[in-house]
Amino acid sequence: MAAPLTAVLDTSVLVAGDLAVPPGMAARVASLSWAELRSGLSVPGLAPVKRVARQARLDRLQKTFGAGLPFDDQAAQSFGFICELVYAAGRQVRGRAVDLMIAAVAHANSAAVVTANPADLAGLDGLVEVIQSAPTAPPKPGAGDLRAQFDHGG
Repeated sequence: MAAPLTAVLDTSVLVAGDLAVPPGMAARVASLSWAELRSGLSVPGLAPVKRVARQARLDRLQKTFGAGLPFDDQAAQSFGFICELVYAAGRQVRGRAVDLMIAAVAHANSAAVVTANPADLAGLDGLVEVIQSAPTAPPKPGAGDLRAQFDHGG
């Protein structure tokens, strides 16, 4: 039996209501996603109850997925290739750099990237496989909107 395809989950997938990993995939998370989620804990004026909810969600996710895949020298080289494709398609890197860096981590690790926002990664065809995440169930009553819990303006 072949090993399951490895997928790197984009931050957009991690903040979804119910996390759904595509069937047959071994999912990993990039350290960049942990950084994005941690930045959501630092929002000025964040209500303490929201901060606690965000921290609890982050703790559960990190316990589930473990240490993040690093943005290392190999990922930096992949990021250069990705930027070339983005610019060749007439698009800009600015404003999507972290999403593209997560895709670079996936490429450097011979993995696909799973995202709720495939348009953010348009133009990477042939370099890294981009998979649209499955729709997730809405948050359970009383759980609040997890997207809003992690929204940090970025």
